[in-house]
Amino acid sequence: MALCNSCGKELSGEFPFCPFCGAALAESAPPRAHEERKVVTVLFCDLVGFTAASEAADPEDVRSRIRPYHARLRQEIEGDGGTVEKFIGDAAMAVFGAPVAHEDDAERAVRAGLRILEAIEELNEQEPALSLQVRIGVNTGEAVVALGSRPEEGEGIVTGDVVNTASRLQGAAPVNGIA
Repeated sequence: MALCNSCGKELSGEFPFCPFCGAALAESAPPRAHEERKVVTVLFCDLVGFTAASEAADPEDVRSRIRPYHARLRQEIEGDGGTVEKFIGDAAMAVFGAPVAHEDDAERAVRAGLRILEAIEELNEQEPALSLQVRIGVNTGEAVVALGSRPEEGEGIVTGDVVNTASRLQGAAPVNGIA
């Protein structure tokens, strides 16, 4: 006789759920994540001084200031074939080379970075009160890529030192510049 793994009672037949406690008996293992090692380019972009400026601001004002910035970042990154992996407050992380690879992903990332700088200038011209400044870091290297990940649902695409280094480069970049 089979036993229920949850309540330990004997089962006299095949059931999808334990008739005593309701636990699933035929649990299928979650699908194994498909991963592969790839060369990717990671772009980090962060607003300069945004956190300090937001500390005393109303949350709605912070949101209205950051929304056009996020929208333009996504537009410029995706326009060059990159994928926005995540927005973390005023920072953005994008990947070029995953899930789709191009032979010029590093160049695409740099072009996106340059377009982001132009977009920030345009946003500031349209709305001078925004007064946005950014730092951008770009790095190329090997990463583990989670195939089939869904960044729009918060799932990460890439993992590896290439991400950490891009983040550090962004912190070392000049204001309104790229490292």
